[in-house]
Amino acid sequence: MHRNRGRGAGFTLIELLVVIAIIAVLIALLLPAVQSAREAARRAQCTNNLKQIGLALHNYENATGAFPPAGQSSNYTTTPFPQNQYVDGAYSVFPRILPFMEGGTTFNALNFSLDYNDNSGANFTGASQVISTFLCPSSPNASAGHDAIGDPNGATFEANGPGYGLTDYGATCYTDIDPLGQSNPANGATTVVPYRNKLARVDGLLKQGKTRIAECTDGLSNTLAIAEVAGRNASYVSQYAESWYGGNGTAPVRTVPGFGSTPTTGAGRRFWRWAEPHCSLGVSGGINNKSLPDHETSNYQTYPGTLGTAGNKAGNNQSLYSYHPSGINALFGDGSVHFLKDSTYVVVLRGLTSLSGGEVISADQY
Repeated sequence: MHRNRGRGAGFTLIELLVVIAIIAVLIALLLPAVQSAREAARRAQCTNNLKQIGLALHNYENATGAFPPAGQSSNYTTTPFPQNQYVDGAYSVFPRILPFMEGGTTFNALNFSLDYNDNSGANFTGASQVISTFLCPSSPNASAGHDAIGDPNGATFEANGPGYGLTDYGATCYTDIDPLGQSNPANGATTVVPYRNKLARVDGLLKQGKTRIAECTDGLSNTLAIAEVAGRNASYVSQYAESWYGGNGTAPVRTVPGFGSTPTTGAGRRFWRWAEPHCSLGVSGGINNKSLPDHETSNYQTYPGTLGTAGNKAGNNQSLYSYHPSGINALFGDGSVHFLKDSTYVVVLRGLTSLSGGEVISADQY
């Protein structure tokens, strides 16, 4: 005679374990899909940010007849290699386009006759604003927004404040990738950026001074304007000091192995801030270069071997970098946004960055 299970009877231990195992498998299958969907949404928002920046650039061009300067540019008169200069005022491209992207209030809070981080503090209110359009939602900067309190790179009056606003994007103001993809340490190649050739540096779209559309003979649809360089923060150190402008050769200099002459005095430029002209970048190597370091503590810190870390284009230090899988978002001069794959050949990156190199590049190359 079989007894029927009573109404109040529960699962047996084996049945309960089976149910738990099934639920665990379902969760394991579901989580990657949820994470993928979230990343797709973040990448779409990043794309939209760049489109808004692109619209602002073209509205600026429509109002003034030219694109604004990046803030960082190249001095081609120095020897043995061209080097960075900051001769277009102490601001990046981003403060200049604020009025054309509903940022008029922040723009009006800036006194452009003073450095964005002048020691008087006159520009701190404006330059410390967190502007979501300048932040990729996949980057850790999106939640931080500001510098860490007590900037370790030499901040003064702002040491107790929220810090300056961050950016995950930068103007591609030059490229020094070798045009033939060759490697020659005598010309600036290193283990981290093996195809760098400082003698072959050429301007990007947002160069020194304003750029008229007619100057971009490669075509705006074939030329980068702004690209992701996400996650930079105060755990990095710039090899260029605040006192370095590079256009007049009067700043005191010292020699750093692999980097030539760089300044001796003043705090290092904070290239992770949206107002800082050094937030622009030169394209010297591949996308999402995973080589060390992930951070640095001084200009003298060394990479395995003898290579100094400052400015070596490793990780997201001063190179094309994102937190999206397999590539970065990039804004082209015509206002379009494209996803550039990690596998993009460095010579193609040179062609995309150069303003008037005459390269012929098809979309399937990136």
